Amino acid sequence: FAPRSELPRGFSPLSEVFHVYCVFFLCSLLVVRVSTWYQSHRV
Repeated sequence: FAPRSELPRGFSPLSEVFHVYCVFFLCSLLVVRVSTWYQSHRV
């Protein structure tokens, strides 16, 4: 994922926020998966 130089300056913050949001979403999804797996295995 290399930044493209032909993109306008205003796109960079938006892309950064979107990337952070994607990482946060994946982390929360992973936490939910692990938590449900732990609950099912603990019983």
